[in-house]
Amino acid sequence: MKSMILFFSCFFLTVTVAYGETKYVTDVFDVMVRTGPDISHKIIAMPKSGTQIEILEVPDEQEDSEWANVRLPNGKEGWILSQYLIFGPPKKELIARLQKENDSLSQKEEVLVKENRRLKQEQKEVKKALTLQTKRANTLEQSYEKLKSESKNFLALKGSHEKASQELDTKTNQVEKLKKELDALQKNQTLWWFIAGASIILVGFLIGYLSRRPKRRPSLL
Repeated sequence: MKSMILFFSCFFLTVTVAYGETKYVTDVFDVMVRTGPDISHKIIAMPKSGTQIEILEVPDEQEDSEWANVRLPNGKEGWILSQYLIFGPPKKELIARLQKENDSLSQKEEVLVKENRRLKQEQKEVKKALTLQTKRANTLEQSYEKLKSESKNFLALKGSHEKASQELDTKTNQVEKLKKELDALQKNQTLWWFIAGASIILVGFLIGYLSRRPKRRPSLL
């Protein structure tokens, strides 16, 4: 069976009532539930505005009957004027319910606004940190490329120096060998000519070596 909530209509309009419907008591004034479908019957209850009741019967099967047989939430059954019934909660109850829902939505909105601000601030901080890390990475890459280039130059210079040192050692050994040979030939005329020739060779080598020896660069280490 349908049920409805008792409603006090301030205009006393005729309300169509059907069996088993749910209706509500109006919020205008108190309504009386009687033992029969007439004002001469005894009053058994005065439900408050917003009380949900169940429609049990309408006299003579007339949907627009003036009276309706109802059952209250406490189980009592009686008759009430149909004009006091509506199909939904009273305006006051609806307003209170909507106000409560609005307050809840406002609180949720406030929380969402705060969360949105927090996320935006975190996004700014992350973006700032990312920019800083990118700059540092670029600086390190430039330093690495510079060091690699300088290392190549240093290795090339070191190789030239080692090669020149080896050549100098070879020539020095040759000179030492020539000196020994010259010492053995000092007593004859040929010795003096040999010494002169060796000296010329040595001087020429030294001049050539010194003239082509690369200028010493400052060490990179």
